[in-house]
Amino acid sequence: MSKINGTLILLRKDTTTIVGQTDATMNATADMLDVTTKDSTAGAKEFEAGETGWTFSISGLYDPAAAADGSISGAITDLKAGTTWAAKWGEVTTDDNYWSGNIKISSVTVNGPKNDMANYTIEAQGTGVLTETSN
Repeated sequence: MSKINGTLILLRKDTTTIVGQTDATMNATADMLDVTTKDSTAGAKEFEAGETGWTFSISGLYDPAAAADGSISGAITDLKAGTTWAAKWGEVTTDDNYWSGNIKISSVTVNGPKNDMANYTIEAQGTGVLTETSN
């Protein structure tokens, strides 16, 4: 069974890797449509899959000096403008085993905890189809 080093899982905007990443999550979902009727077996609920959706989430260490395109400042600018990113999530440094699609930034959080490093979280909503590539 092939395994992937989690350190290699990154989010990239176009060709720019977002600076300081320490964690990355992808979430794919499907709406569940209730098709239960009075005739359903033993009163059990029944469902059909509906529309699908997906999100990317990353967190990392905040670097205010990072270049604009891969920075938190750039992410906030794109959030405010509603900019669509062509995103890759996965082993983007080697272009192996990644997911890609268009995203819009839905939230950016920057934390300044006591006795710890400043950090951030970016949440992004996928728009359109999520595509898997395995080289």
